[in-house]
Amino acid sequence: MRDNERNTNNRNGGNVRKKRRRRRQNLSLYYAAIFFLVAVVGIILSLTVFFNVKEVTVTGNSIYTNNDIILASGIKTGDNLVRLGSSKTEKKIVSSLPYVDTATVTKKFPDKVEIEVTPSVEFANIKYESGYLLISDSGKILSYSAAPKSEYPVIIGCENENFDPGKPVTIADEENEKAFYSLIETMIAEDVTEKITEIDISDRYNISIVYDDRIRVELGSLNDLSYKLRFSYMLVNEKISINKKGTLYMKGNNSNEASFVEDIPETIPPETTPPDETADSGEETDVSEETSVPEETTPPEETTPETTTEATEPLPPVGIVPSV
Repeated sequence: MRDNERNTNNRNGGNVRKKRRRRRQNLSLYYAAIFFLVAVVGIILSLTVFFNVKEVTVTGNSIYTNNDIILASGIKTGDNLVRLGSSKTEKKIVSSLPYVDTATVTKKFPDKVEIEVTPSVEFANIKYESGYLLISDSGKILSYSAAPKSEYPVIIGCENENFDPGKPVTIADEENEKAFYSLIETMIAEDVTEKITEIDISDRYNISIVYDDRIRVELGSLNDLSYKLRFSYMLVNEKISINKKGTLYMKGNNSNEASFVEDIPETIPPETTPPDETADSGEETDVSEETSVPEETTPPEETTPETTTEATEPLPPVGIVPSV
C-alpha cells in the first residue's frame, strides 16, 4: 500500500518538474522573440529616424575652405551616421582635393561628424613629354605646368602612367615604382632634401641625385640607401669645397668610403692680337725687289681639347676626410 502511494507521488512530482521545465523554456523563447523584435526595431530606427547628421565640422590646416571640404566629402545634413562609410568618405576627399594629403572622418554620436585634414606638402617636379607634374612628399600629383617649380628638384626617368591631380604617382614598371617611393621616403626620413636639384631613377640599379646643380652623387642600387644618402649629404656640405663640381661615387655596406671625381674646366689659350698693318706712308715701294719666302713648315697635328678632365680623389672614412 505504501509502495503504491510512494510510486504515485513520484509520478506526480515528475510531472510537476516537467511542467516547470516546459514553462521555463516557453518563457525563454518568449523573451528571445521580444529581444529579437526590439533589436530589429532598433536597427530600423537607427538607420532611418535616429543618428541623422545635424552638424559637420572641419579641423586642420588647408588651402580649401571648410565648405569645399564638406562638399568634397559628400556628407549632407540628414544623412544617417550608421550608414556613413568613413573610409570611403576619406578617400573621396583626398582624391577630390589635391592639396589635402590625408582626411580622417570621425562620427560623433548621436548627430555630428568631424573631418580632420592635413595639407599636402610640395616636394618635386616629375618631367614627362609635354611638361611637369608637381607632386607631394607622399607621391600625390598636385598640379601640371609647362615649366617646373624652381625651388623643387626635377625627377627624370619616371614613366608615370597617371596625370590626374589628386591621384598617386603610378609607374609602368612595378619595381621602378617601388624604387621611386622608397627613395622619397628615405630622403624625407634622413632629412636630406635641401639643395637637391635633380633625381634620376631611369635605372633603379644606378640611382643618382644632384646637389646644388654641381655635385652628382651616384648612389647605385637601393641597398644601404639611408647610409649613402646621409653620408653623401655630409660630404657635399662639409668636405667638398663649395666651388667644385664633379661626381661623388658612393660605396655601400656602411664602408664610410667614397670617391670624388672633379670636373676640370677646359682651359682656352688667350687670343693673340695680330700686329697692326703698316700705315701707308706715301713712299713708293719697289715691287721688283725680291723678298725672301720662309721655308714651308709642317704644322703640328691638331688636337681637340677635352672639355673636362677627371681627377679622381678618394675620400677617407668620415671623421678624417680632409677639406678639399
